[in-house]
Amino acid sequence: MIARLQRELFDPRTYGRIGYLLVAGLLGVTEFVFLVTAISLGVGLAITLIGIPILILSVYAWGGLAEGERRIIAALTGTIIPNPYRPVTEGASRWGRLRARLADPATWKDLTFLLLQFPFGLVAFIVTVVVLSIGIHGVALPLWYWAVPGGVDYGFFRVDELWEALVMLPLGAVALLVGIPALSALGRLYTGYAEVLLGSNVDPAVTAQMTDLRDARSRIIEAADSERRRIERDLHDGAQQRLVALALTLRMAEKRAAEGDAEATELVRRAGDEAGLALKELRDLARGIHPAILTNRGLPAALDDLAGRASLPVEVVAAPGERLPDQVEAAAYFVVSECLANIDKHAQATTATVAVTPRDGDLLVTVTDDGVGGAALGDGSGLQGLQDRVGALDGTLAVESTPGKGTQVRATIPLVERVPSAGHVPRPLLSDAEAAALQARRRHGLRVRSSLQGCAALVILAVWALTGAPNAWPAWPLLGMGLAVALDAWGVLGNPPARRSDFHGEPNARALQRRRGVRATAGKLAIVNLFLIGIWLAGGAGYFWPAWVMLGSVVALALKAAPWSHAWLERVQGAP
Repeated sequence: MIARLQRELFDPRTYGRIGYLLVAGLLGVTEFVFLVTAISLGVGLAITLIGIPILILSVYAWGGLAEGERRIIAALTGTIIPNPYRPVTEGASRWGRLRARLADPATWKDLTFLLLQFPFGLVAFIVTVVVLSIGIHGVALPLWYWAVPGGVDYGFFRVDELWEALVMLPLGAVALLVGIPALSALGRLYTGYAEVLLGSNVDPAVTAQMTDLRDARSRIIEAADSERRRIERDLHDGAQQRLVALALTLRMAEKRAAEGDAEATELVRRAGDEAGLALKELRDLARGIHPAILTNRGLPAALDDLAGRASLPVEVVAAPGERLPDQVEAAAYFVVSECLANIDKHAQATTATVAVTPRDGDLLVTVTDDGVGGAALGDGSGLQGLQDRVGALDGTLAVESTPGKGTQVRATIPLVERVPSAGHVPRPLLSDAEAAALQARRRHGLRVRSSLQGCAALVILAVWALTGAPNAWPAWPLLGMGLAVALDAWGVLGNPPARRSDFHGEPNARALQRRRGVRATAGKLAIVNLFLIGIWLAGGAGYFWPAWVMLGSVVALALKAAPWSHAWLERVQGAP
């Protein structure tokens, strides 16, 4: 414990952290006054359109203030907080840059930190000043107590004699020896809090998913290289050798036919056999890349073809009765093909069954055998490649293989294609469990953000009350904060993540996405209109000018809901 206190006392970063605690209070007051003034002025003048540029400048201003906080923290504490803002596309317009800034969570995290810097920074400043004052005052008492007539007050004691000052000196020294490390710990805590709001936060679930994707990508690249080598080897050792033999046989037949040899006919027949075998090998090779029967006749015919070419009796007990998306059919085909190949090589089975059934928006592929069992994922078998192939379509692969009781491979592949969002960026559809987990995280984030906004609102009301409540100026920042909280809540509660089950039985995925977009727009317009009505009430409730905005919102919502508007937009964007 003593060694730790000594390290803290002689560590330069300790005093940098204490310096930041002192600066935080001054920065918090300055930033809070600026932001409240700018945002209130912008919101109050928004109806005259003058406030809109003020609000836009405020957004960039608080970004600059937050960047200044990051630099001050780095200079004083040594903790470097990287800029968390997402990179903006090169060549983006000013409006595009503004939209990107408003859509970036870092913008609102910066605002939250700057608003909370006032109460938290003020508390940190007061605590630091009190601790340092007690320690320095006690240590310096013997030097200046005599300069004050009547003595100096030190806590509950009055010091007017030298011996009293010498007695207080150890108390001041102890206060410094204990208080400085304690203030350093407070500085570390404050810096960690600043890192949470001013830095970028990594979602553990997203990190795990990215790790899985990187691993899958490496395995897919390795499998693709191995497949290319296999194709090259098969071409070189199989069809190529037969074609060379065919060419030699035809030349010999040509030579003997020119000489009138009767064996020329036999050579031509042998050349025909070689050509047939080469053609068969090329067809088998092409079938391994992508079978033509799957493209031309669909999955049921391709499954029957696989069962017919298997080395053991295979029964196709279920197959879809209609065509499915191409990537789904291809994934199901190769799952069955690889499973049958593994059964032939390793299972020592006598029979196998294949079932491919659409169910609840997914395609269930089940391959069962009565072999020796013992198969597992991740042991270097072809099952790992199948898992990567199915995972690329947001599907899953499971294996049940008890030794001596056979093996069952079950693949679940989503039937719904990924629905393109604006800008044609794929948006993966989630399962019900994944969507529920994501929505739970979003709700938790909403509660945290709402709580922080509520704390900021209480601070505003406290400042208003402590200044004598001269007028109703808190109504303006509270209206702005209420707008932000309401839009945030609607974005989380009114627009949950799309699930695969939402598209079950829906013939037109785009139509469902459009309905979701119309609902989201309707909620946002309703919130904005309520916000404007609040401004009207706070401004004296005179002429009801929000009626015009409400009329415009109804027209905009009607245009948004019109089917022809979406068709026109898709034609402009080049959507299929």
